[in-house]
Amino acid sequence: MTGNASPEPSPTAPLDDGRAAARGGLSLLVLQTFGRLLGLVFIFVATRQLIPAEFGRYSTVAGVVVLGSFLADFGTSSAMTRLLGRRPADADRLLAGTIGASLLLGIVAYGAVVGFAAIAYQGPIIGDMAIGALAIPSASVLSSLLGALDGVGLIARRALVTALQTFVVSAGVVPVLLGSGVRGALAALALAPAVSLLPAMQTLRRSGIWRSRPRTDPATIRILLRAAVPFALTGGLSALTMRFDVVFLSLVRSTAETARYDLALRLLEAGTYMSTALTAPLFFLLSRRLGANDIEGARRAYGEAVRLLYLLGLPISIGVLLLARPIVDVALGPGYGAAALPLAIMGAAQWVNWLNYAQGSLIMAGNFVRRGVGVAGLLTGITLILDVLLIPTLGPTGAAIAMVATWTLSAVLFHRLHARTVGIVTPVPSIRLLIPAVAMAIAVFPLRDRPLPVPVLAGACLYVAGVCLSGAVTGADRRRVVRMLRRTAEAADRPTDGEARP
Repeated sequence: MTGNASPEPSPTAPLDDGRAAARGGLSLLVLQTFGRLLGLVFIFVATRQLIPAEFGRYSTVAGVVVLGSFLADFGTSSAMTRLLGRRPADADRLLAGTIGASLLLGIVAYGAVVGFAAIAYQGPIIGDMAIGALAIPSASVLSSLLGALDGVGLIARRALVTALQTFVVSAGVVPVLLGSGVRGALAALALAPAVSLLPAMQTLRRSGIWRSRPRTDPATIRILLRAAVPFALTGGLSALTMRFDVVFLSLVRSTAETARYDLALRLLEAGTYMSTALTAPLFFLLSRRLGANDIEGARRAYGEAVRLLYLLGLPISIGVLLLARPIVDVALGPGYGAAALPLAIMGAAQWVNWLNYAQGSLIMAGNFVRRGVGVAGLLTGITLILDVLLIPTLGPTGAAIAMVATWTLSAVLFHRLHARTVGIVTPVPSIRLLIPAVAMAIAVFPLRDRPLPVPVLAGACLYVAGVCLSGAVTGADRRRVVRMLRRTAEAADRPTDGEARP
């Protein structure tokens, strides 16, 4: 090893978990910002090339593929993160012994998805599903690799792989522009996880985390599956909550309505990545803290993550609520105006959805996963009932109302669960944060009919000034961000152990 720079800390070093989480969260935020911008470009172009009925075919396939991918993953990615977060040295054995099983699960899930399409749909959408669902087998393997990267603290490296996957999906707009129709975009959807597999494997190999050849190891598979069962249950329940509405809507309403609701979700998800940039490192940190029985450390990490989620989520929710129609007009163009109402309804509660992500991380990292699964099952049942009652009559609006009700009830029930089990409560937004948020809403409301940049810039400037003056953002926060930026830049200039050095 040459030069003055010290080597990157080993991913197994327990004292470096806070720095790894912070650097990983920042990398996720930066790279996923780029990825979401690409996603918005995809939406902007595709909605101007495809009529709502055609985009509805893409929405239907994407929704079913998400459900199939959760089925194929079977909770193994989250189980991998949890296991390696507590015992990083087991990475090689777990990866080598279970990758084959992950691929097999993916193939089985692909067959189940195509079979479902043949029974439930008619016409070209069956062929659409056969193309798009090709993503599932490779996504099943990729999810295990990404879970391993998170588990050993290489969250920043995982962010690069995820960004590549998003780029390939978004590149599906190119064949659409060339006249391929919706199937060109579906082909890109299918190709994205396969393209991302190689850099994920190279990162694990070069870092020395995965050294052995893949093999079938029944004992290791049993260990992973045993740990994955609670995650499989919660992941499946989460998938139903997230995408059952889209699939059910596609069965009982038109493809055009399905497209409008799905696009409202996609516009919301353009901002949701900010929450995952915080909760992915939070899961890693909580797994380490709770694994060491450091309840106070877990409480501090959780409280800080929730504070940051409120800081980002409240202004975004207010902005989407007040500016839903101009956002839809700019992003989607003519023919999709009906997406504004479900976007406004769900946008108003987006901050609650972000809070749910943090609460879920605390459940999955702790020792009361079974109780969390029970609560999640109850919430999923309520969600499905609301969807079945509201969607046939209200369409996308009913789906949005059911989603907001689920988010709100989840926040309440998970708060009570955490308080009773680990003794960690979910803090409410502080008055120092609420005052700038209300001031922003008052300022943006009369500007909502102006060109979109006007209310956005005015609201953002007022909110940033307000949180700085009120003390919601402190000098310590600003110094922490500067340190994270500096450390991320330094880490980017240093190769990891096992990589070739100049």
